Amino acid sequence: MHYMESAKAVPVGPLPEHFELAKPEAGMRWATAYNGTGFWLISDYELARRVLADQRFSRSEAAGPKAPKISTYNAAPDAIISLEGAAHSRIRQLVAPAFTERRIAELEPFVVPLVARILDELGAQDPPADFVSHVSAPLPFEAMCHLLGVPSADREVFGSWVNVLFRLEGDTADSRQHSISLARYMMRLVADKRREPTDDLISWLITSSGRKGDKVTNRELVTLCLSLLMAGYDSTVDQITLCVFMLLLNRPLMNALVQNPGLAERVTEELLRLNPAPYMTFPRMAVERVPLGGVVIEPGQLVVVFIMGSNRDESVFSSADEAAPELAMPAHLTFGHGLHRCLGAPLARLQLTTLLRALVIRFPHLEVAEDMSSLNWKTGMATRGLSQLLVSW
Repeated sequence: MHYMESAKAVPVGPLPEHFELAKPEAGMRWATAYNGTGFWLISDYELARRVLADQRFSRSEAAGPKAPKISTYNAAPDAIISLEGAAHSRIRQLVAPAFTERRIAELEPFVVPLVARILDELGAQDPPADFVSHVSAPLPFEAMCHLLGVPSADREVFGSWVNVLFRLEGDTADSRQHSISLARYMMRLVADKRREPTDDLISWLITSSGRKGDKVTNRELVTLCLSLLMAGYDSTVDQITLCVFMLLLNRPLMNALVQNPGLAERVTEELLRLNPAPYMTFPRMAVERVPLGGVVIEPGQLVVVFIMGSNRDESVFSSADEAAPELAMPAHLTFGHGLHRCLGAPLARLQLTTLLRALVIRFPHLEVAEDMSSLNWKTGMATRGLSQLLVSW
């Protein structure tokens, strides 16, 4: 049984020009960004996988200061998502063991009671209440603080920097100041962990790299932690909101999950596929001529994968625009593919499945409590989401 009337029945929110799902064109076409920069846009699933796995399409070249840009938001050249070759392999090999399925599963005894407490706090509100501020934001924030070992006494001010930083668009004086404050705090935190290691990711990276004879520097640790924060907090807030929003608008799917919370893992995967917060990948630059999809991509040209479009490719997904948790589907591209596949995917899945399973038990009659036309969608080229989602129960 499929659990959605049609793709148009569930709002996906505003998307930038060229990224509309209704476009009838083929899965690969030339597009022009608002600033005049041209790029190849891929929404064909198989072509997308080839691009993401092909080292001739370089992230580091596209992230360089002289490379053409299609957005005001760009990952730093020294962030793990921008590194390639030996530099990328070194950092990834250091941090990847901390994000295996087995290691992340060890966080379940922390995440389950955290979700229960957050839902209790939502239930203590007078409906309608904002799901984003009461659930979507505190869950990944507390999870990241726990993972990084941010002391409880620091979390209020740490949270204020993080929240304000992610609300700012572009390279403004305020965004730079909050970035500096956050970086300075992370420098102090890393120094504290070197002196007195505790049971957290930063301490683990310090001791693990020492055992391997590849001492990770403070700068590398700060850059890595800020990258994890960027990838693991804001995008997870948006992803939680979008998954719950889609679930609440799809009552047959919601009812199926209420009757059988054990479906949470399969439902989570379908919601991730159909409504990804990261709707597009960071650009990659061709470093040589590459034949692809009937054209030749020239050196220096940018290539971007439209994740949402690729996840709904009718030639690959038998239920392209409908949630079908009972079907065996190919792996979606919401967490990427290839060398830069999202390290934090197991952590995001743990939070989402734990939340959905608990949510339908605690609030089986939860529903959206605002008009679809009044929804406050977040804008920008990084991730999609809602600034607020009023719910009642």
